[in-house]
Amino acid sequence: MAQWAWARSGARNETTGFIGRAVELEAVRQAVMQARVVTLTGLGGVGKTRVAVRAAHQLAVDFPDGVSIAELSGLRDAEFLPNTVASAVGLREIAAQEPMDQLIDHFADKRALLVLDTCEHLVDAMAVFVDILLHNSSGLVLLLTSRQPLALPGEFVLPIPPMPEPDGDASEHDNDALALFVARAQAALPSFALGEENRAEVIALCRRLDGIPLAIELAAVRLRSMPLEQILGRLDDRFRLLVGVRSAQTRHHTLRTTIEWSHELCSAPEQELWARLSVFAGGFTLAAVEQVCADGKLADWDVLDLLGALVDKSVVQRVEGVAECRYRLLDTIREYGAERLEHGGRTEEYARRHRDFFLRMAQRAGEEWMGDQQVEWGNRLAADFDNFRVAMDFAVAHPGDEAALRLVNGLWGLWLGKSRLTEARRWIDKALAAEPEPTLEQGIALYYGSYYGLLQSDRDVRKLIRRCRAVAESVNDDLLRARASAVETFEMLMWTRDVSRTMASYEESRQLLRASDDLFPLVAGYIQTAVFHAAHGDPSRALREAEECLRELAHIPHEWWVRNYMMIAQVLALWAVGEPDESRELGCRVLPSALEQGETMSLAATMEFLSWVACGNGEHELAATLLGGATTLWHQVGTALWGVRALQALHTDAENTLMLSLGAERFTQVYTHGAAIPVPELVDIACGRVHGDEQAQAPGTDDGSLPGPLTPREREVAGLVTEGLTNRQIAERLVISKRTADAHVDHILTKLGITSRTQVAAAIDDGKPEEA
Repeated sequence: MAQWAWARSGARNETTGFIGRAVELEAVRQAVMQARVVTLTGLGGVGKTRVAVRAAHQLAVDFPDGVSIAELSGLRDAEFLPNTVASAVGLREIAAQEPMDQLIDHFADKRALLVLDTCEHLVDAMAVFVDILLHNSSGLVLLLTSRQPLALPGEFVLPIPPMPEPDGDASEHDNDALALFVARAQAALPSFALGEENRAEVIALCRRLDGIPLAIELAAVRLRSMPLEQILGRLDDRFRLLVGVRSAQTRHHTLRTTIEWSHELCSAPEQELWARLSVFAGGFTLAAVEQVCADGKLADWDVLDLLGALVDKSVVQRVEGVAECRYRLLDTIREYGAERLEHGGRTEEYARRHRDFFLRMAQRAGEEWMGDQQVEWGNRLAADFDNFRVAMDFAVAHPGDEAALRLVNGLWGLWLGKSRLTEARRWIDKALAAEPEPTLEQGIALYYGSYYGLLQSDRDVRKLIRRCRAVAESVNDDLLRARASAVETFEMLMWTRDVSRTMASYEESRQLLRASDDLFPLVAGYIQTAVFHAAHGDPSRALREAEECLRELAHIPHEWWVRNYMMIAQVLALWAVGEPDESRELGCRVLPSALEQGETMSLAATMEFLSWVACGNGEHELAATLLGGATTLWHQVGTALWGVRALQALHTDAENTLMLSLGAERFTQVYTHGAAIPVPELVDIACGRVHGDEQAQAPGTDDGSLPGPLTPREREVAGLVTEGLTNRQIAERLVISKRTADAHVDHILTKLGITSRTQVAAAIDDGKPEEA
């Protein structure tokens, strides 16, 4: 029993400083007060032992008869479990008495805490052992660490999660993972300091290591031999990279060893399912597991039982807080499983099964998204965003059956519902390149690529529009012809000035779409014309277009995406027609729905139009706040106000009014504050749930950061300043008042953080102005 010579009565001391885990320690304290057996579960290296040891130290005052810890990872024969625990408690061996009897006698009348560390490989014997101790004592409390629970009656199971992943602006003072890395890095390399020059790399490292404390500590130790950038670059081979320091706990020598420890505790079918689960990304449902993984070696097994066993062993994590039950593998666990799958030569087989499952889901979603189940479909598709990306990657790399085209086409509701237009266009380009032959699926992809490009006001999209028409004629399909007509007409609306011809084209397009029973392009056209008329001085016609569109949707009362945009068009039209109160009320109905669905484009438009309403009502600081927030949202969409010139002119008018009323400096402060406000808070401000005087207390910009991007008009003015024009000459060139030109120049200087007109050219060359 020499391997247990270190075990002594009392809690073990920590060899390195304890970092964070305040929430987990409080949870342990409360659990110990409620139950007599508490099991801390979690994957290897997550810090179960550290939490248990620290909790034992903190709880010592509540256990007058002592706290003892038995470390059991090296024990392989369960027969010697009582001997090991007795030694850890400090009981001398008595030849005439069994160790189990010694323990029963010792704890019979004591108020004590016994920590049993690393129990997963002895779980059956441990369950019997703990049950005997509990039934023969009244004041003993047992705190266990294990990768799976014992499943005893009354057992309080407390999962220990990885440390929270740091946000982009996190520091070691507010994030445990960063604090741990910094502490261990400074121990390995005393000159190390976290600063702006390396913050992004450290944050990326902690994220890629899933917040697993062991992995973070092993990575920090590597700073002795290689720079941070090199460590980050080598994480694809993390199991070889993260080799640790010597310790008594051999299972923690390397990251691979601790994962292999978990793997060895699994049955052969559980190991097989672990490997197959590695094809998923981001999470998965039971239905996905059953259809992707249940065949061959697992055909005779209940996948639900195997999945449950992997959850119990902390290999698979159940995702909390979602409507549909979901599971996930941490990247470290997934990569180990992927190695096993690759080793067996089965990666492509299960990647293909994965693609096929998500292709079926995408196609069904594409058929049903324009209906009453739209919200539910939006949530389901968004939850599997990462899986769809993996499936599309595989489909693009393995062309031949149009899977890539069918995937990007089926996901049209996801791209629109989450305002992922840029990503959608990128995937469409990949799918078109992989499947170059003209087919119906290719033509539909060209339609969606054209539509998304028009929403982003990208003139290069004209080539796709022409290809869409060519494919429609090549395959001789009326539905595709109608869709080609729809994007051709949208193109006319965007970039031609022949209004009567454009409106006539809309009427022709609508007839074709109705004949094809193709609802979405039909109602999308009404959104376009309603916004156009509201922006070009005919708000009454815009309201009529909205009413006609809503009649087209009468048979699907729970559809929300198109309805939101029709309401947004009405917000604009009501403002334009001089009914600001009605406009604001309607806008405040749109915002919560758009926020709940994560639909950035509708949030941007509504926030923009409500800023104009506030400006017209003389609520200038509120208007500047909302305008700043809208600019940030438009930047995420990829273009401001869909590139509509008339809307951009109205934006400029509002901005000029606000600059003149607030002054350039104050406008910049409030605008910048609005641009940085989290979207939920911005919605509260827009809807009046935060009083105007509260939101008006916008901080100054004395932190040295740039106040915000230059608008298109400001870039134009800045260009004229660099040419040497005076403010009066700028006013004459742009046909604006001298006072407005003065305000623009003041605003530009403030935004760029400079004091002289002569510095504008250098500031622009440095890349400080950004696209709005």
